[in-house]
Amino acid sequence: MNATRILPILATALVLAACADATDPARPDTATPDGPSALLAVTCTASRQARTVSCGAPVTTGTRNVIIGGQHQYVTLTSSNVAVVADSFMFDVSVTNLIPQPIGTTNGTSVDPAGVRVFFSSLASTGAGTMTVANPDGTAAFTAAGQPYFQYNTMLEQDSTSAVKRWKLRFTPEVTTFTFTVYVSTAVQYPDGYIDGIPYVITLNPSESRTLTGTARNFAGTPLGSPVSWSSSAPATASVTGSLLTAGAARGFATLTATSGATSGLWNPAVSVCESAVVTNGTSLPSSIAASDCFSSYGDPNGRPTTSYYADLFRVTLTAGQTITVTMDSGDDLDTYLLLAAPSTGFLVAGNDDDDDGNLGVGSKMIYTATATGVYVIEASTFNGLDTGNYTLGVTIS
Repeated sequence: MNATRILPILATALVLAACADATDPARPDTATPDGPSALLAVTCTASRQARTVSCGAPVTTGTRNVIIGGQHQYVTLTSSNVAVVADSFMFDVSVTNLIPQPIGTTNGTSVDPAGVRVFFSSLASTGAGTMTVANPDGTAAFTAAGQPYFQYNTMLEQDSTSAVKRWKLRFTPEVTTFTFTVYVSTAVQYPDGYIDGIPYVITLNPSESRTLTGTARNFAGTPLGSPVSWSSSAPATASVTGSLLTAGAARGFATLTATSGATSGLWNPAVSVCESAVVTNGTSLPSSIAASDCFSSYGDPNGRPTTSYYADLFRVTLTAGQTITVTMDSGDDLDTYLLLAAPSTGFLVAGNDDDDDGNLGVGSKMIYTATATGVYVIEASTFNGLDTGNYTLGVTIS
């Protein structure tokens, strides 16, 4: 296997860079009080004698843009390992992210310097006595000046839970039970929301049309109900009218942009206009890669169109659970490359350079079990850039 060409990304989602909407992502954006996300407080009650901590439902106290909270709505704070020693009430706390996008990051790949912060907005005994936070990671202005916080230096995907931090609260002897209210503050990659349900790569035959889909959501993944608008970088290659995408008469590439107010797509879909042949079970099709062919629709390192390789496209209909085996046999004269893209989305789900069994030499063999029913796209290409030559495409479905 030649190691200089990298198999394009096989994925169902990509990470793109974005910025937070405030200089300090841990502080509410008071300049836009009607922002898309609620500032939700989490109120907890603790008993010194019973050694318990219970956090209740969220309470809405206003609106803002980036910071999230809300027990069991956007996040879950879980306490454990409660201990009372002398004048200190101690317990471990973890944070679980419940929203679809990662928290504690502005780009989806690295942890934001502010991490995930849990700010105290109140801490008081339910009777006599006083309470203080004994070991905060720091203090900062949040809903008021000088509020203590605990910081979790982590990026959390949806349903992921942080490591625990030990919280220590100090009390005077009169305290028996107390309450505290906290806010969970975090940077997110898409503070203004995002558009999902959009394809990543679309392959169309010349003059073919397809209806585009997409859903605008707020930062927490809740549908906004607003329409999605589309535009094309190359209308002569692929034009958009409303949500109808129509290919031009000639081959080529275009890039689409989805917007809904200030909300943009998670990525810009790529369109590749190229003739594709339909194949079925038992296909054995003599073909060739030639300079007159299309350029690759999926051959760049991110699984998107590139002019670095020629390619042939084929369509095959699979039912979920069916296994397809695709071979590209060149008689060892052409170093081949196979890729398979999922229905509708255009994400790559399988690929092969050299036949792993070694029977085809530098020919390719790809095996995939369908997880969804629909029309998959097979790309037959080459390992070396702009290489040409003959091959036979074989398809078996079981």
